[in-house]
Amino acid sequence: MHTYQATTLLLLAFGAFVIPLLSERVRVPAAVGEILFGILIAEHGLGLIVRSDFTQFLGEFGFAFLMFLAGMEIDFTKVEQLGRKGVLVTLLAASSVFLLALGLVLVLDQPLFYVLVLGAMSLGIVLVALRDTGMSQTRLGQITLIVGSIGEFTTIVLLTLTDLTVMHGLSADLAWGIAKLMAVFLIAYTLLLTLRILIWWYPETFARVVHTEDTSEIGIRLSFAMLLGFIAVSILMGVDMILGAFIAGALMSFVFRHKEAMEEKLSSFGFGFFVPIFFIEVGIGFDVAEVLQGSFVQELLFLLVAGTLVRVVPMLLLPLVRLNVREAIASGIILSAPLTLLVAISHVGLKTGLLGSDTAGIIVLYALVGGVLFPTIFRWVVPPRTAS
Repeated sequence: MHTYQATTLLLLAFGAFVIPLLSERVRVPAAVGEILFGILIAEHGLGLIVRSDFTQFLGEFGFAFLMFLAGMEIDFTKVEQLGRKGVLVTLLAASSVFLLALGLVLVLDQPLFYVLVLGAMSLGIVLVALRDTGMSQTRLGQITLIVGSIGEFTTIVLLTLTDLTVMHGLSADLAWGIAKLMAVFLIAYTLLLTLRILIWWYPETFARVVHTEDTSEIGIRLSFAMLLGFIAVSILMGVDMILGAFIAGALMSFVFRHKEAMEEKLSSFGFGFFVPIFFIEVGIGFDVAEVLQGSFVQELLFLLVAGTLVRVVPMLLLPLVRLNVREAIASGIILSAPLTLLVAISHVGLKTGLLGSDTAGIIVLYALVGGVLFPTIFRWVVPPRTAS
C-alpha cells in the first residue's frame, strides 16, 4: 500500500467516526456532514487529500452497499397488508410524482434528466425522520415508507434506463441493452424461486440466515454473496451496478421476512464505514468555487420549489388510505428529501455526460439543503409523539 493510500484511509476512518458525532450536536443528517467533511479535506479545501482511483473505488463500493441497504429497507409484508386498494393508491401517488415532474420539465423547457432530479424518492432521510418523531410504526409512517419504496425502485429503474439510452442511443443496441436489463430481472426471479424451494426443503439451514447468534454469520455471508453476485451480473449485462445492488437487497428482504437482526448488522456495518466513505468521496469531488459561479441561487430555488411541489401534490391522494390532509402533506414534505439518491443521480448524470460538473454540483447542494430543511419542516407539521 502506498503512503497516500494509507493517509487517505486514515482521513476517511477519522471522518466516518467523528462526523456523525458532530452532526448529532448540530442536528443535521450525518450524510450532510460527511459530504461537507469531504469538501473540507479535498484539494479545493485544505488540500489534505486528492481524488484518485483508490478513493473512487472505495466510494463506488460504498454506493453499491447503500443501494443494497435501500433494497433491504422495503417491507413486503407491510405492502401486502395494505390490500389491493391501498397498493393501487400508493402506486398511483408514487407514479404521479414522476408524471408531474415530467409535465413541469416540459412546460418550463428544462433538461429531461431533471425528471429524475425532481421526482426522485429515497428512504434514507425518511426513516431517520420517522424514527425521530415516533412515527415509524404509525399509519402515516408505514404509508410514507411504502410510497417511498415504490418511488425509490422507480427512480433506480429510470436511472438505469437513462444510462442505457445515453450509452447506446435510439438504436438496436438500446433494444439489446433493455433485453439484458430484463435478463437481470429474470435472473433475480429465478433465484427467488430457487431460494424459496431451498428454504422449503432445508428450513433449519436457512433459519441460520436470520439467527441473531450464528458464529459463522451465514446471513452476512449470503448478503455479501448476493450483493457482489448481482453487481457482477449487472456489469456483465452492461447495466449500472446500482440496479443490481438494489435488486439484491430487495430479494433478501422479500425472501427473509424476519430479517431485523440481519438488517441491523448490515446497517451497522454499512453505515458505520462503507456508506460514509461514499458521501465523503462525493464531497472530495465537489468543487465549491465552480458551483457558486453564475446563477446557482436561482437554480437552487427552482429545484427546492419544484421538487417540493411535484412530491406534495400527488400525496393528496393518500386520504384515500385513511390519512388526513395534514398527514398527506407531511408525507410529501419528508419524501422531498431524497438525499442519497440525489447524490447518486448527480453522480450518474456527471458520468454519462448528461450533466456538467457545475449542474451536478448544484444538485448535490440541493440534496444537502433539502436534507436539513425538509426534516425540520416535517417536525413542524407533525410534532413528535409516541409510536402507536
